[in-house]
Amino acid sequence: MKFDELFDNYPIPFFVIEPIYNEKEEMINFKYRYLNESFARFLGKSKNEIYLNDFISMYGENYEKDWMNFFNKIIETKGFISETRFTSIIKRTIVIESFYIKPNLIANFIKDFYSPKNELDEKNKPNIDILRKANYDYMTNFYNENYLKENLKLIEQSQKIGFVFLDINNLTKINNEKGHKAGDELILDFVNEVRSNFVGNDYFRLGGDEFLVIVIGLTENKFNELCLNVQKKFDEMDLASLGFKFYESIVDLYECIKEAEQDMLSHRKQVRRLNVKK
Repeated sequence: MKFDELFDNYPIPFFVIEPIYNEKEEMINFKYRYLNESFARFLGKSKNEIYLNDFISMYGENYEKDWMNFFNKIIETKGFISETRFTSIIKRTIVIESFYIKPNLIANFIKDFYSPKNELDEKNKPNIDILRKANYDYMTNFYNENYLKENLKLIEQSQKIGFVFLDINNLTKINNEKGHKAGDELILDFVNEVRSNFVGNDYFRLGGDEFLVIVIGLTENKFNELCLNVQKKFDEMDLASLGFKFYESIVDLYECIKEAEQDMLSHRKQVRRLNVKK
């Protein structure tokens, strides 16, 4: 995979690790196979100090063995884990999203982090539950609009940025006719589809049935191709209406979101007209 083309200029810390096993096939270490500049800055090192180096060599006796258990879970399930955890190596609490991408490679995003004010002790650890409620939607584990506002300036500095606006189809109808449990199941099905089709991007829940994906680093052609494919798939599933807009650079974040929403509404009308004709 050409990670450098996608993530070298990505503002969120991103890295890929390769597990190292012993003769008993137990994970005992891991090597950094890719990292972007944001991750290097996050650790306070240069990329050359980290790239192709292994975890234990970098941190010696201070390395945290629990990271082996964390990455082992991903390997065993070949899946995705989002977790908030404190790491004593850098004395920060991080929100990490990690997923299996192919044999012996695990991709990781540092989605957020918090620093204690003083030396590590229980009193100085941040209240993660409160912090997560402030920045994340409880049901979907997507960012909420508060997080969008908090990171407004950072997002507006991004280059080659695409906005995908999504609205779940028939959510109100299902809530009214089948109950909120059925509606919640539809939302979670939708969330899984969004994650699997827009892997490794930033996901936001803006309202009950309104969602946003921000894609950074793709060319306009690649972004449009991705969105058209997902749009066609979601139309066939009758899952969600989708609109999208790409910009080389932006000035007003909310204006860009509004334009993606207008594209979604236009596409929804077009689909409904075609369905009426059938």
